[in-house]
Amino acid sequence: MASSLLRRFSAPWVIPICEPPIECGAIVLDESDVIVAVGADADLRERFPDAEHRQVPGALVPALVNAHTHLELSALPATNTQPAGFIRWATDLMKRNATLESEARAQAIRNAIDSLDRAGVAAIGDIGNTLAAAPALAESKLLGSFFHELTGMRHRQTGDALASAQQERETLPGPWPERIRYTVAPHALYSADPELLRDIFLAAGAHATPTTIHVAEDRDELEFLKFGSGPWQGVLTQMGFDPQHRSPGMGPLRYLQTLGAFKAKTPPLLVHMVHADDDDRARAAETGATAVLCPRSNLNIGGQLADVPALLAAGVNLAIGTDSLASSPSLSPWEELAVLAAAFPAVRPDIWLAAATSGGARALGLPSLGTLAPGRRPGILAVGPVQGVNPVAHLVNHSPSTVSWIARP
Repeated sequence: MASSLLRRFSAPWVIPICEPPIECGAIVLDESDVIVAVGADADLRERFPDAEHRQVPGALVPALVNAHTHLELSALPATNTQPAGFIRWATDLMKRNATLESEARAQAIRNAIDSLDRAGVAAIGDIGNTLAAAPALAESKLLGSFFHELTGMRHRQTGDALASAQQERETLPGPWPERIRYTVAPHALYSADPELLRDIFLAAGAHATPTTIHVAEDRDELEFLKFGSGPWQGVLTQMGFDPQHRSPGMGPLRYLQTLGAFKAKTPPLLVHMVHADDDDRARAAETGATAVLCPRSNLNIGGQLADVPALLAAGVNLAIGTDSLASSPSLSPWEELAVLAAAFPAVRPDIWLAAATSGGARALGLPSLGTLAPGRRPGILAVGPVQGVNPVAHLVNHSPSTVSWIARP
């Protein structure tokens, strides 16, 4: 390729994720925004003398991945003033959701997507009980996956939750957005009978892309799965479901294995994992599954964070999500990283930034994203300010005040 078609971007720091930060670094891109080279600016200036040059402040980093969002809930900001547990939070949410007008929902979704762009998010794993977010996603620049969430309630109302989901998809006015892969997903292990859960995991495996599930988010969930007791027993009975049929008498990861959740080529994203125990963490690591951390949502709803040091010690892959605006003040992964870094100061800062970039990209099956490496097109951000001798620590602990796009994926 003629060097005149190349562009060199230099900055005080380049943070590739896949290797240590490079002081006075640079990136060379081709005309399609694919990375040609990464390294010291002096070296790349000599190797590509005719490349168009632009110097930017701060640090160059790969675009972020928000591995867990609920865009359809964007018009329902959190109203709880203190953690009250998942059941009370969800009950309030469903009441407010039932009275929400469609245009207000649609506008809130568009605004939420704009906020993701301002935060430097290139890809998402979005979950929807409906397809309300599909039109806005089709108009966006986002990559990633949309997880169509199926529950036992849908199955009872329609007679076939999977067929119902397909029919709903066919009612969309336009084609499904190519940049966002569609996959069916369960909500949680208590939300459907085991027969439907198996069918969902089987169908999701046929998509050749990962699905997702909320796991070990709340103490009540663990009590119900292991012992068949606690608030979920009464909730399911009131809804007309047999709680005993949904209580396997075992922990969530063991139950997932019996349901065939890990038979797919790519394991499902395990969202939250707040109350995972040693057995859960060992099974997650063994299957190569990723734990998606949503710390601000967890603090808002349950007042507790996942045991991240234990997850890391077990060898569990990590990604970052924000959950919805109904439980988190923003959809910015940067703000999630600051909370995690403050809560777990012994964890190296580069682990947090990797979770928000390469960790999410790996979990969602997006191999070109997440790192600044030759041959990849991850989307590139210029972020700042960056102070001190450890640029990653500064960005993780303080969140950048400026985020601008250098190149899109």
